[in-house]
Parts: sequence; structure tokens; C-alpha cells
Amino acid sequence: MIKRLKYTFLLIGLLAFATFALAQTSGPTKEQIQILGANTIERDPLISDASRLLGNVKLGFGEAVLYCDSAYRFDNGRFEVFSSIKVVNEPNNTLFAEYAILNPEYQTITVREDVEFLHDEMSIKCPELIYDIERKLVSYYQRAQFVDGLKTLESNLGTYSSKSGRLYAGGNVIIEEGADFIASDSIAIDKEDQHFSIFKRTHIDMDGALINCSRGEFDGASESGWFSGNASIYDKKGFLAGDSIVVSQKSGDGSAWGNVVVKNPSKTLIVTGVYANRTNNIEIIHGDSATLAIATNIEEGDTLILGAETLRKSEDWLFAVGEVEFEQGAFSGEGDSLSWDLDADEVWLLGNPKVRSEEEELSGDSVKMIIDKNKPSVLSLIGNAMVLSYTNDTLQNKMMGKTLDAQFTGGDIDYVDIKGNGNILYYTIDDSNSVSINKATCSHIKMHFRNREVESIILLNSPEGSVKKLN
Repeated sequence: MIKRLKYTFLLIGLLAFATFALAQTSGPTKEQIQILGANTIERDPLISDASRLLGNVKLGFGEAVLYCDSAYRFDNGRFEVFSSIKVVNEPNNTLFAEYAILNPEYQTITVREDVEFLHDEMSIKCPELIYDIERKLVSYYQRAQFVDGLKTLESNLGTYSSKSGRLYAGGNVIIEEGADFIASDSIAIDKEDQHFSIFKRTHIDMDGALINCSRGEFDGASESGWFSGNASIYDKKGFLAGDSIVVSQKSGDGSAWGNVVVKNPSKTLIVTGVYANRTNNIEIIHGDSATLAIATNIEEGDTLILGAETLRKSEDWLFAVGEVEFEQGAFSGEGDSLSWDLDADEVWLLGNPKVRSEEEELSGDSVKMIIDKNKPSVLSLIGNAMVLSYTNDTLQNKMMGKTLDAQFTGGDIDYVDIKGNGNILYYTIDDSNSVSINKATCSHIKMHFRNREVESIILLNSPEGSVKKLN
């Protein structure tokens, strides 16, 4: 009696455990595929473990209805369907193929051969895709082509949701619409709001602007976007690049951060810095405490390099402010600020400016230069003008006046005109190597040079002068 009770309790316990385990492992029941119609349904257990449906087959699968010429239904609920397949999944989703597998467990339809998916006016064509009827999600892993009006897209893999209108595409993505062109390795597009996100290296040619980046977001409605990862844009206003950039195609405005590069449309003027802002056809480029903003002008002759804390560039002007330095061939200079008329090639240097060549140092309250092929052709010192040069390692020549105008030929000084309180102190070495000192004061002094040496000195308006041999 005791043994019988023991076995009875054991059996009850096993049944309870089995019921509990079943409750734990069984999930929500997926909707099974319904047979809505067929001309013939047959089954021969000796031939197959599946039922065969022939002629005008119609199946109900969740919210979708499938039409085909024939199908096999297997005991596990899966269907294999053939020929003239059409799947209608409202609203506005239609799928065509010649072969498909229906999986009720995952609520998916895998289709092959002459595959085409239609959503509204958009179509997808590819060798094979998987359609999730519950989520209305298309997935493909072989090259597919999207056509949406005039826009086409091709990629090696991707997913498209007809619920959200969002497409994720990867692997040699090519998008074309008229003259616009996009090449990317990974991109997401929102069909409804014309927005796309970039996840890997991408090239964009849109409305005449060329954009390159590794990450980014672009809004088609506002025609503006953010791009990063060695990002750049080149349009009719020039070239703007940085670690990240923000641009607006409508206004042409933009900003760049980190390793900034700005170029004019002809790419002859290049400016680098740590931050740049482009608005109303004006570009402002900033350096930082460690690195100046640098402008490099590349034309015929020597390259001109200009550095400052801040550079401000418009279509015809370049302004530099704070610790201004420039270098051009044998010439260099410094000052507190600089303005450069790019059209007239006229440069003004202010704030205790100094200009140096291989043999001269020129200074004044302000300096004006006319640039020809990146070399000074005319240089004017205005206010407290002074020119220092050396006859040899120890003898320093000095020319001073209220204003001083110098002309250059091929970068070499050719002519100097000193006006107002002119004063010169000039050393000469004669053939016997004796040294003479030339002193002159005059309100107007003209000097001519040959091979960078004084050829003649002309004193005008009440001159006073003397020549004295030192040895």
C-alpha cells in the first residue's frame, strides 16, 4: 500500500513538472497559414509528407494574401509555392516572384526568381529577398535596385520598412537622380522626409556641390547637413574641409571644426586652422593658442604664406588679425593686422609692422605692398619710415623719413623715394677697400639701386650732406 502511494505521488509530481515545463517553454502561437482556395488539394503519403495544392491557389498569411499556381503544405505548417506568385499586403505592398517559402514560425516569406517588391510608386528588384509580413520589412543580401520616380539606388544588401519608409543600404551603394550622384558603403534613407544618414565613407555630388565624409546626416527639405570623418565640401564658393563640417546648400553657409582647410574656387589660396565659419560669402578661420591660422597663396613665382590668430576671407579680401606673420621667397614680415585686396593684389600691414628681405628691414606706422606674382613690386612705408640694411657684417645703413616708397624688379629693390624729414646714413666700400660714410638730410631723397647696391643718391629741397672716409 505504501509503495503504491509512493508511485502515485511520483506520477503526480512528474505530471505537474511536465505541465510546468510546457507552460515555461511554449510561447505565443503564431498565426498559421490558411488555405483560402485551390482547384485541387491532394496528398499521397507514399510519395510525399506534404499536401499538394494545384490551380488558382490562394493562401492567407497574417495580413497578407498570396496567389500562385501551385504549392506544397508540409506538416510543420510551412509552405513551398511556385509560379506566378503574387503577395498582397495592404496598404500598398505587393510582392512578385516565381518561387517562395512561407515560414509561419517567423512570419516570413522568402522569394526568388524574377523578384519585385512594390510599395506605392517605389519598386525593388533583386534575385532574392525575405519579407516579414508582420513588420512589413524587406531584407535582401544580393544586389538590388530601387526605383522611386527619377531616383535609382543599387546596393549589395539592405532592409526596407514600408511602415516607416526607411531604407538601410550597404555595400557599394550607388544613388542617382538626374545629375545628382551618391556613392557610399553604408547609408540610411528616409523616403518620406528626404533625410539620409551616412555610416561609412561616402561621396556626394549634389546640385553642383561635392561632399565627402565617413559619417553624416543630410536633410533634403532644408538642404543642410552635418558631416564628419575627414569631411569636405567643394562648391561654387570654394572648398571647406575639417574633422566635421556643417553646411547649407540653400544659403551656401557652413562651419568646420578641427584640421580645417579652406580654399578659394580656383584653389590658389589655401587657408588652414582649427575652426572656420562661412556665411554671407565671408569665411572666418581661427587658429588657437598653439597654432596660427595659415593662408598659402599659390601662383606664379614664390608661394606667399600668411599666418595670424584669425583670418577673415571674402571674395576679394583677406584680413588677418593678431600675431600676423608672412613669408614670400626672400621676404618676410610681421605686424598686428593685415588686409589684402586679392583683386588688386594690394596688402596693408599695420601695428608696428616690419618687412624683411635678405638684406633689408623696413618698418613704419603702416606698410603698403603691391604684390605681383607673389612678389612685392611696390612697397610704401607710411609714418616713421625706416629702412635698415648692411654693407657688411658690421656696417648698418639707415634710411629714414616720414614716408618711403620703394619699387622692386623681380623681387630686388630698384628705387627708393623718401619724403619728409629724410635722413640717410650709408656706407660705401671703394676699390681700395677703404670705407666711406655718406650722411644726408633732406625733405626729399631719391635713391637708385643696381644689383641691390646704391647706384646714385639725389637730394632735393635744401639738402645737407657729407661724405667721410673712415679708413
